[in-house]
Amino acid sequence: MKKSGVKAIVLIGHGSRQRGFQSAMRRLAGALRARRGPAVACAYLEITRPSIPEAVDALVAKGAAEIRVLPYFVLSGWHVRTHIPRIISALKKKHRGRCRILLSPYLGYHEKIADVARMRLRKAR
Repeated sequence: MKKSGVKAIVLIGHGSRQRGFQSAMRRLAGALRARRGPAVACAYLEITRPSIPEAVDALVAKGAAEIRVLPYFVLSGWHVRTHIPRIISALKKKHRGRCRILLSPYLGYHEKIADVARMRLRKAR
């Protein structure tokens, strides 16, 4: 990864002890990687590794000049409103001057999510 202008993505999930829970997020990471070509990492708030700081630190060490962080959450609770912004704020301070870190809005509502919900509802058994 070259230093100048290299962009990376970190997808944030909650974390779980359940095996295979992260398969959908990993699939999204693969799709983003295929479409945009940047490094894409998955990170977790708790239980599962890597943590958000571990994922960001690894991308910075590989030369990422910009990291966009996407909370892979549909609902806006404490993690989305408070916990994740605090972590990202600390990482911005830690990597100031080396890497630009941007926090994207969480997934939340979007008309395309409504389309996906309708599609899932048609598949109800």
